[in-house]
Amino acid sequence: MSCDDNYAYDLRPIRHKDCQAIWEILKDPQVQSFNDYKSDLTKGDVYDFIQGDIEGFYNQQGIRLVIVLRSNGLVIGSIGLFNIIDGQGVLGFELASHYFGKGIMQKVLLEFFQKLNVFITTPVDKVHAIVQPENTACIKLLAKCGFELNNELWTKYIT
Repeated sequence: MSCDDNYAYDLRPIRHKDCQAIWEILKDPQVQSFNDYKSDLTKGDVYDFIQGDIEGFYNQQGIRLVIVLRSNGLVIGSIGLFNIIDGQGVLGFELASHYFGKGIMQKVLLEFFQKLNVFITTPVDKVHAIVQPENTACIKLLAKCGFELNNELWTKYIT
């Protein structure tokens, strides 16, 4: 579940009290350069996103989990599957820039897919990820986790 003892983590469903931590991650310029959120993202916007994530989970149309360091309870990122329709969903994730390059997200992605049917009961057989071509680190990560480029979308087939 973790890269080593310093980066041991847990995944849990997102909640409203995670708003501040997620907002701080998303407004980091290094993180912001690779996501599709607007640059003037407010804490209220993030609260609304979290509310949508919670509603999506209850409707079984998606899930967002936060990545929490075991050592101190710090939220360092999130991962989610959204817009689940006809067995397909869209993957999204972010990680605090301080933790880039430490192998955490690869472990998180592998665990997320291994336990997907525990997190959500809606059948999913295909997951898409939209990645900017210049985000080479993300592309390498997705390839390591079984995604393939298919018509400008990175796709993973769940078996």
